[in-house]
Amino acid sequence: MSDGPVRITGPLLAVLYALLAADGYELHGWAIMKTTGKSGPTIYKILERLAESKWVTSRWEDEAEPGKPRRRYYRLTPHGTSSARELIAARQPKPAQTVRARLAIGWCEA
Repeated sequence: MSDGPVRITGPLLAVLYALLAADGYELHGWAIMKTTGKSGPTIYKILERLAESKWVTSRWEDEAEPGKPRRRYYRLTPHGTSSARELIAARQPKPAQTVRARLAIGWCEA
């Protein structure tokens, strides 16, 4: 994938899921951290990589709430949205793979 993130990791996929779930709305970093359960440094490094790949855009809020720092908001670009959907679809286990994995660990639904 030359036009996107080089390393595809679980945290990257979690960030993409969160941004896709926002359905075109902006999310600030703290909201992405809470949604994914990942740490700030992890999230912001991923967002930086996604911005370099032009999958996300960002902007600073105009005015911060009194006593709070300004927030930076992130949103998937149209290219980022379609690429994220393709990437996630490619990473989804196929039904047969899921069944084999469940059987391999001894779990099976009756």
